[in-house]
Amino acid sequence: MARHPSIAEVLQHDEYRKLAQFRHHGSVSCLDHCIDVALITFSLAERHGCDAVSAARGALLHDLFFYDWRTEGPRLHGFRHPAIACANAGKLFELNKIEMDAILRHMWPLTPVPPRYRESMLVCYADKVVTYRDYRGSVRGAVSAIKKSFQKTAP
Repeated sequence: MARHPSIAEVLQHDEYRKLAQFRHHGSVSCLDHCIDVALITFSLAERHGCDAVSAARGALLHDLFFYDWRTEGPRLHGFRHPAIACANAGKLFELNKIEMDAILRHMWPLTPVPPRYRESMLVCYADKVVTYRDYRGSVRGAVSAIKKSFQKTAP
């Protein structure tokens, strides 16, 4: 995936790399989350005969916002960040209609308008899968830490 020039353009962009500074889900950075979503999306798109490059670029850019949504940024982040991410992506890269739709519609059904393209639906699906995995890992880590603290204090 990363060898394709238009995908590498995103991955190597200095502004895009700043996503590593922001925690997203649990202990996962926004950058790692977006890359994980793109890997799944690219694989699914190839398997189903979709535009895998546009799907992956949409996935890479779907959460392109530069703030910790827990402590800053707009109220109702879940509803508003797709438009913020699309505006940010449009300032940094030339986007096609599939990429724009994938970014704007990735929160469906939380946002009312469903994805228009199969590639956009794949981004939406992969985002949910990766988000679940991100949080599951954080919960497991917290449970493990709690268990260890109980073991240390047990008589």
